[in-house]
Amino acid sequence: MLVAVVALVILTVAVATLAVRAQIRSRALQNAVNGVAILSSLVIDQSLTLTDITHGTNPLNAAALNADVIMLKRRGEVVNLSIWSLATLRVVYSDVEPSAVAAPPPHVVARARMGEPFVVTDTGQADTVVVYHPYDANGDGTMDAVAQVVLPGDEVHGPVTRSMNLVYAGGAIVLLLALAGILQVRRHQLRQDHAAVHDALTGLGNRLLLRRVAPSTLARSTPERPTALLLIDLDNFKPVNDALGHPAGDELLVAAAKLIQQAGGPASVAVRFGGDEFAVLLGPLTDRGVARDVAIEIRNRIRQPLMIAGCELEVGASVGIAWAPDDGEELSDLLRRADKAMYYAKHSGGGVAEYAQTPETTPPDPKVTTLPQLSRALAGHELELFYQPVRGADAVVRSVEALPRWHHPQRGLLEAGMFIPAIAHTSLATALTTWVLRQAARQCAEWRADGMQVNVSVNISARTLYNDTLPDVVRTVAADCGLPPSALELEVAEAILVRESARAIPAMLRLRDAGVGLCVDKFGAEYGAVSVMAEAPVQRVKIDQRFTGTVVEFPLARAVVGGWVRVAHQLGLTVVAQGVETSEAWRCLIDLGCDDMQGFGIGRPMPAVELTKWFARPNAHAGPA
Repeated sequence: MLVAVVALVILTVAVATLAVRAQIRSRALQNAVNGVAILSSLVIDQSLTLTDITHGTNPLNAAALNADVIMLKRRGEVVNLSIWSLATLRVVYSDVEPSAVAAPPPHVVARARMGEPFVVTDTGQADTVVVYHPYDANGDGTMDAVAQVVLPGDEVHGPVTRSMNLVYAGGAIVLLLALAGILQVRRHQLRQDHAAVHDALTGLGNRLLLRRVAPSTLARSTPERPTALLLIDLDNFKPVNDALGHPAGDELLVAAAKLIQQAGGPASVAVRFGGDEFAVLLGPLTDRGVARDVAIEIRNRIRQPLMIAGCELEVGASVGIAWAPDDGEELSDLLRRADKAMYYAKHSGGGVAEYAQTPETTPPDPKVTTLPQLSRALAGHELELFYQPVRGADAVVRSVEALPRWHHPQRGLLEAGMFIPAIAHTSLATALTTWVLRQAARQCAEWRADGMQVNVSVNISARTLYNDTLPDVVRTVAADCGLPPSALELEVAEAILVRESARAIPAMLRLRDAGVGLCVDKFGAEYGAVSVMAEAPVQRVKIDQRFTGTVVEFPLARAVVGGWVRVAHQLGLTVVAQGVETSEAWRCLIDLGCDDMQGFGIGRPMPAVELTKWFARPNAHAGPA
């Protein structure tokens, strides 16, 4: 890109220089013509008559003309002067022998008869310029003769050369200034690019850098040469931050970042996720032991006493490892599974854990998710609802989202995405939704009885949405638990509303008439169709984390989210930002006008018992740390 810009600048300067040169040359030639016109009026007009042209030159007139020409030649203003009759092409006068003078060619004669003086530069002699000056001896408008005035080439070339030297010097200065400006812009752009993908505090990469680097690395990963994603969380960071202040906390983060980068080595990509979380991408590797050794080295280095703010501190780190392609082929999958492994390591007392080895999780295998198994799970109490809090911009939690989990006998704890797709288009989807609604409504009633005024939202599939009995089911479930129908909210994916609006909108209208809360889920994940907001009878819109998760790094994402929020507010809708993980994202989304936030930065999905305890924490109604 830089080479192209430099080439364009050079080309522009060269073209401009050539244009200026042509203009200077044109002016120099015109000056030569004007000079000959003056010479003709002072010399030729005073010495030559019509009779000289038609009947032969009078000796006295020829002598006077000779005297003037000799003087001009001595002064270097003229090289040669010859005059021809345009009627006969006879030499009327020449300062050399007439036999040595060639008659002007026909095209010159024809042009001279038109009455305008002109210059001929292609004379074959580089050191001279020839000007032809037509002459009307009696003023009748007919050209009687033409004077051929040969001028020294310096009369034209000299001014051109001197002017072009100035132009070349100016062009060189302009080119140097332009190049200096381009280099300055490039250096500024490189600094901006570096800042966009690096953490300002620690100097490590940030989430954006990991998103840029990971796809190509993961694409080259195979079971024989896997890639490891290490997720690191500092232990006891918050007490240090609270006791010694944020400057000490920042100092600790910088020290930890340096140790992590040293342990990872030059072949790794080390990033800070925000807060006290870091990640290291390693691979593809021929030996899995390399990643395990790096994880242990990171843990051991950070466990060593660190001198922070004049105090010797011992913190520690928990490291979770996920492998590609074994644990997932997408960065989002690896992050989620490395996060689970890291939390297992932390809850086990700190250390290192791999996703596939944690007791509550095993590598995903969608093929084992069969309808009979899930039917038995519903009957055998293997399913459990986790709840994720949704916090308002005012830091108050007014709703939670119910997310089913399956305690699989062989595979451990499975997220909804690992078994819901298998039943989305079967009758079991409606049965599962009914079960989720009943469990969520009962829990919501318990929380409300304990003074926690929250609503609960449940995701539904297209098949469930189109079931004519759904409004009655929701009303019955709410009534059985002593809740108003509005305490239950149903989330419908934007994709359903876009692809099947003719069926989806009437079904949602029936639910609205039943008093049920409605929400567009994953808005922007595929379409970002503003028409959905205007047409769907909903009260809330959840903007997908594809956009909300990048508002800090990308101005375009901020502009898009801000536009959606304004449209939603004009339609009287509440906007929920999904995927909020950092305090920076929280503040940015609040500035953009989002009403509610949901994401790991607010609270992770957790069982009802844990969420009840979470509600009781002093910081349950505070923004992300």
